Amino acid sequence: MKRRKFFKNMGIGVGSGLLPTFAFPNGFPSISEAVYHKSILSRISNEADEIAIRLVCTNHENRKRSTKISIQVEGTGTITRQKGYFLEPSDGNVSQSQQTNISLHPSDYDIVVFWVKSPNSNTSCTISYNRDKFTFTVGDLLNNSELTFGKEKALTANILSYQETGKLDSTAFGIADQDKFRFSILADLQGGDPSIPKNERTRMKIHNAFIEDTVALTNNLSPEPSFSIILGDFVDSIGQEENFVYMERLVSPLKMPLFLEIGNHETPYNADFSPSEKKDYLKNYFDSQKRINGSNKLLYSFDVGKWHFVVWPDPLRKNFWMNYPHYFDWLENDLEKHKEKPVVFFQHVPIHPIGIDPLTSYVESVSVRKQLLELLTKFGNVKYVFSGHVHIPLKASLKTAVTYKGIKMINLPAAGYRPRAFGEPDFFGGPEQGVCVVDIDQEDIKVHYQHVTKEWFTYPDSFPAFDDKKHALWFNQPWELPSEEKIRNHDFSNGLQHWHQRFVYHEDKDPSNICEIRETSEGKKQLYLLSRKRGYDVPGQDRLPQHINRVAQRVSLGNSPNPALNIRYRPESGKFDVNSYNGFFLILECYSEDYNCVNLVYSTGKIFYGVTKGFGMYENVKTHHFDLPAEPGKLHDLTLPFAKDYQSINEKKESFSELKVDSILVWLGVWTVNEGIDQQVGMYIDEVSLTKTAKSTPTTPRKPEGGIWYPKMGHIAGEHHYIEQEMIYPPGLNGK
Repeated sequence: MKRRKFFKNMGIGVGSGLLPTFAFPNGFPSISEAVYHKSILSRISNEADEIAIRLVCTNHENRKRSTKISIQVEGTGTITRQKGYFLEPSDGNVSQSQQTNISLHPSDYDIVVFWVKSPNSNTSCTISYNRDKFTFTVGDLLNNSELTFGKEKALTANILSYQETGKLDSTAFGIADQDKFRFSILADLQGGDPSIPKNERTRMKIHNAFIEDTVALTNNLSPEPSFSIILGDFVDSIGQEENFVYMERLVSPLKMPLFLEIGNHETPYNADFSPSEKKDYLKNYFDSQKRINGSNKLLYSFDVGKWHFVVWPDPLRKNFWMNYPHYFDWLENDLEKHKEKPVVFFQHVPIHPIGIDPLTSYVESVSVRKQLLELLTKFGNVKYVFSGHVHIPLKASLKTAVTYKGIKMINLPAAGYRPRAFGEPDFFGGPEQGVCVVDIDQEDIKVHYQHVTKEWFTYPDSFPAFDDKKHALWFNQPWELPSEEKIRNHDFSNGLQHWHQRFVYHEDKDPSNICEIRETSEGKKQLYLLSRKRGYDVPGQDRLPQHINRVAQRVSLGNSPNPALNIRYRPESGKFDVNSYNGFFLILECYSEDYNCVNLVYSTGKIFYGVTKGFGMYENVKTHHFDLPAEPGKLHDLTLPFAKDYQSINEKKESFSELKVDSILVWLGVWTVNEGIDQQVGMYIDEVSLTKTAKSTPTTPRKPEGGIWYPKMGHIAGEHHYIEQEMIYPPGLNGK
């Protein structure tokens, strides 16, 4: 505890990846500034005696801006490497020996990190930024949480801290170093004190009861696990101190050493990890971790026997990865140092797709997933990735498990939280909560799962390979798809060739999502899309709209002055009601190089506002909605003059050509409210094609008021439910 107070008094939050201010209101303590800085540097440097300095280049203008940046260091210390994070293809390669060209779209930011070995407070850094030069010392960075330069703070600099990363000595936790052992994984306990404000009282009591049973189950395993790890979401709610204290009591009976990983419930939902934020959002997590096992790490690793283990943070909070980019560098170095050892990687949020909403948007971004996956596959030593977050049933855990480039990826059921509904019965009829048990013998590994009701399941030794060509959009941005000169296979005569699909979870019987090619009686092929409410109504949390059933293709526009899209579709009779909360949508994601400048959404009936969430890189893209006719059984043959539509609806009345759109991503999909009775939509699409110079076609009607649905959600005992029950249930069942 004295060590934590020392850090706090010196101005370093124990959980801060960014360095807060070190200014003292009454001047420095009795120690000299140089001695003070030396003490701080020793604590924030990595194992190679390097500090990481982060530069953020931001474009606050309404137009694209190109920037040139180069870095020089003088005095004590040398630059060992430079890396760019979250860059786009139009950006240059970040290297030590050359000037870097960075393209910044409106509201865009790019990050450059450089590492300086053995610096002192007088080490001078000069940043050439376009025509300007900015110079600062390491001491300046130590005395300020962030330095800003240029017009509208176009460039900011700060030091990144390594104090919450590192390799732990497992023997110090009482873990025997042996080649034959077992360990246990508890995912998503999500318990806490039911009596405190902002907690869902009934939900918390339910979780706590299962947590007690899972802890007892883990203690009764024979042989006993050498250690256990909680795979994130140790607590429910928003990381209140009372919940951590309560949970420590619930897990205290565990006989073996216990490790923690951070998930998305250990901090407030509105937590912002920007340097300007002074709140220590991680304090309660670190205090609890300290009380449980004496450590204070967010990202760490350890060895047991022949195996290496890495624990990765996944808080899913604003600006976290923007402000912790050096964690990727730490991981790369750690995996390289242990490339002769097989590795188990723990993360809260799955890196592989699960196939239901909201697990397309409520996960790490594409750029984070892609960066992480490149590191996990780089040295060939990562054998297993275990994740939680989903509250997945055991059967769905097995069906979604995949192998990718030699790595087996398994999403695990929760230890405390009730499962989401995946639309079908599970293997066993009882509760899903339980514990994952992993047996290791030399370099052999076996993975099991045991429910609190004692059913024992062993995962197979191999899983299907993940098809990153078929499901390219999981690990790639939309603008990274190949761009065609025209829509290929526009009439689906070659099946789904050239069309990219989302990974969708399918029930064994009567799947709630269908995406397939069907033939008419005349032999004409059509794309058939169907989405309906998932079956098998059981308590769970999957009461959220599903819009994952879709296909996409990227097509080049070139210099088309007045493009339009032609489409022929037919709503299926008996499987679509224009007044229901289900429908068909066509989305045009418009790109200028790698910048998503606008989204145009064409849809039948009502449309869920979130159909564009979680599929692109930029969160604040302007979206415009248009209305499509939807008479069931009728073939609708339309030309959508989307360039004219944009000009008619945008506030500035700017022309489509001013956006400099050079490619569009064409989405065809269906969505369902996924609740109520007889909620479904079936749609046949005959063909879709692009006209680069449209004739005089009238503009498409705007979506009428009330046509865009913003659901009002409530929470009862842990279940999401719609407050507007009358919209999805008939009279007598809707409270009216």
